[in-house]
Amino acid sequence: MKKTLLACLLGGLLAAPYAVAASTQNAVDEQQYVVEMQTMHRMMNERIEALRAYASDEKNVIQRDGRRFIMVEDREYEIGKDNYLYFDIPRPFHNEEIFRHIFGFFNEDWELTLYERGMVAVNRIYGNYDYGNGCLMEYNPSHPFTSAEGSKTPFSLEISTCQVDEGRSHQTLRYLGKGTPLTHETFGYAQSGDFAPESVALHGDKVYVGNTNSGFSRIDRYDMRTQKALAPITGFTLNGKEETYRVVSDVTEHNGRLFVASLSSNRVDIYDLNNNDQIIMSLGTGVYWGDTFSTALTHPYSVAANDDYIFVADITGKISIYKQSDATLANHKRAVKHAFFDLPESNSIWRNIKMEVVENELIVSFDNSNTYVFALDSIEPGQTLTPAKQIIHRSQRRNVYEAQDGSVLTGTSQGKVEIFNKGELQFTENGVAQAPAFELNTYFDDLNNKEVSTKASFDLAANNSTLAMLQGNTVLLADIESLNVYVNNYAAWDPAPELDLNGSDVVKQPLLTNEESWESLTQNHEVRVNRLLSGKQRLDSLEIISYAAQRTHDLDVEARFGKTGPWVKLGTINELEPFTSFKLDQVLEENRVYPTVNDEQSVTIMGLKGMEYMPANLIDIRLTSDTDTFVQKITDLKPNWRLRFGTYSPETHGNWGRITGPYAREWMIMMANFAYIMNSPEFEHIWFNYKETFGRGEQEFYGNAGPVDAPNGNFSADDYQRVYQQFMDRDLINLGVSTIGGGLGGGSVLGIDTWLFYGHYYRSGFGILAHEFGHGFGSHDSAYANGGAGFQPLITDMHHMMLLDKTLPYIDDNINAFYTSPRELLHNGIAEHLRVPFPEGHTNWAIEYFKNNPISTK
Repeated sequence: MKKTLLACLLGGLLAAPYAVAASTQNAVDEQQYVVEMQTMHRMMNERIEALRAYASDEKNVIQRDGRRFIMVEDREYEIGKDNYLYFDIPRPFHNEEIFRHIFGFFNEDWELTLYERGMVAVNRIYGNYDYGNGCLMEYNPSHPFTSAEGSKTPFSLEISTCQVDEGRSHQTLRYLGKGTPLTHETFGYAQSGDFAPESVALHGDKVYVGNTNSGFSRIDRYDMRTQKALAPITGFTLNGKEETYRVVSDVTEHNGRLFVASLSSNRVDIYDLNNNDQIIMSLGTGVYWGDTFSTALTHPYSVAANDDYIFVADITGKISIYKQSDATLANHKRAVKHAFFDLPESNSIWRNIKMEVVENELIVSFDNSNTYVFALDSIEPGQTLTPAKQIIHRSQRRNVYEAQDGSVLTGTSQGKVEIFNKGELQFTENGVAQAPAFELNTYFDDLNNKEVSTKASFDLAANNSTLAMLQGNTVLLADIESLNVYVNNYAAWDPAPELDLNGSDVVKQPLLTNEESWESLTQNHEVRVNRLLSGKQRLDSLEIISYAAQRTHDLDVEARFGKTGPWVKLGTINELEPFTSFKLDQVLEENRVYPTVNDEQSVTIMGLKGMEYMPANLIDIRLTSDTDTFVQKITDLKPNWRLRFGTYSPETHGNWGRITGPYAREWMIMMANFAYIMNSPEFEHIWFNYKETFGRGEQEFYGNAGPVDAPNGNFSADDYQRVYQQFMDRDLINLGVSTIGGGLGGGSVLGIDTWLFYGHYYRSGFGILAHEFGHGFGSHDSAYANGGAGFQPLITDMHHMMLLDKTLPYIDDNINAFYTSPRELLHNGIAEHLRVPFPEGHTNWAIEYFKNNPISTK
């Protein structure tokens, strides 16, 4: 009885149609602040009054030791003589759970704090605690306020100084939570080959999958609410004729309609998803012959739509454009085409493309990563083929999807899903104009209890909370989660703690040892070259990781949430061993105030409680030092290469040796030195003045066409800028030991022969390493990987210069002592004649150039 009455009172309140903002942007004006404050204040008042009404019935009151209590949804709260609710001291103090249990309508933008057994609510974005002249609301049953009418009330509202101060901000980070794979078994197929999905669409709780299998081609359906497959759509009957499917090549949803392109049925069918998936009509005639400028569709394999038009690509080298107003039952199989776009690559049934309308553009993505962009305002009625306004070759975006809020998701050929804010996806000649707001590339595998990387998606779709991706012959459904990060304009109350790496609860693990297996070396290590001193924050622990080859000192552990915002102090470390990881049971806490590195601001994180795992790329952790110059040399370098050890072996790859501990450790040393050179102001100076400096006033850097003034030949100023950024942003590099007599490289491969692993401290230099790195960008015909010109001799000279003037991070081959490694771990013996220092006075072009043209350190 008590629970029923309370539920009625509170349910009526919470069901009220209050418009509470989910997030407030910095540009919101003062009037919006006031409206939100007044709305929340009223809801807080009404919630307390509902509880007072419940407590007015003594049957709902618990008497104990002269005090009175009520149960609010299985939690006990004390009430005073006027039946006002009292709060106890939270444990810990920043824990808001006792408040949010009562005031569940406050979202994470609000900070809820105890004050005299009541509560103060301050908006994290525009509020403040300036009592008497602030932006806050208060519930204080212990010391009621005097209202304007002269009566006493426990509620107060201050809105005189509501504003977003400079430096204060709110960032929402997006990530993928738990993933659910839909396989052939999900849909009742006997074997995996029966399920060949090439397209996916979402509407409400339903997933629609286009299965292209010639024997089982249909639209498979899945109910996310019940987590069960529904009966597939295998065809329909309309106007007395039964229609079936032969290769469902594409499905897409727009405005409650499902558009289905069927390659061999020569139709695009339209279903009403708001009316039990009933058929509306078909575009095309159902046969591949006929007038393709009037009604016929010849093997259509992609479809897209907006409010005005339907776009269909088939193998006739064009996109047919229909008016939505013509998609009616009366026009079934006889709707006339309105206009056309020219798409010459659309000329074979083996093409696989996806199309999407984004704002006022149609974006066409080919499986070879070529992208066509058509302007919708260029549509002209008639049979003229309107050309694309942009053609981007190898954009690396395999598909594009516009969400309901206007944000745009793209699936890249590297397996990432990018999210661009509304209006921010703009293609350029070489890709996109600006970086995405978020990158999603992992999800939580609930079955195996681990983080898993996403693969390249052949198609994707999203709603407010779910992302559907085609991963091979699996449809992956993953929850789209968020974490809110608030930057406050006040300092943290507590300093960052000193982290004891020798504590009894610390788990210590040496890295890249001589004893580590080849399988472990190739499967369990990945590190960014500018984060050789780093960490991983998990839900239950903090791991401190050193891929540095020498001991480091006086370290600050700093974290940044997302790609922007201030760095936060997590702790300090006196000393860190080389090639070791330390796992501590230090966790991030909801609503705790963390100090920023400048000690003038603080950061608060909300959303941790609902997390099932902590994505590795959500938090960037670095180790810095104010005193250790070695640490300063290897931290925050512009190169951001992701380093792994390749699974190369002579049995499977020919001229390769298996990676072992000594080679793995030395690779970390060499890549640190190489990245340091590429990061240096000396390299930047030469690169952007290449012809005048290393080109001796005669030769530009050049591409695969050679040193000629032609496309992919001699560089322009734009080429230097573009390629410099490509150098720094190169992603995955698989490191290995080649046995070919020099090195092997290209794509993500980077291998050098065994003598370079110790000779680089002496005369061998980094020329071959640079040469193989250059193969990631060009052939032997280019300056990227020409043995006698360009990148190889330039890096050779710069490496020797920095080795001799002792500016490189590593200059002593005794740090790793590779030359003393056990013979059984090496693929060749040590040639001692290669371990001979340069003679005194040795010089080269780089040494002489910078002696005469020193780089300013200002």
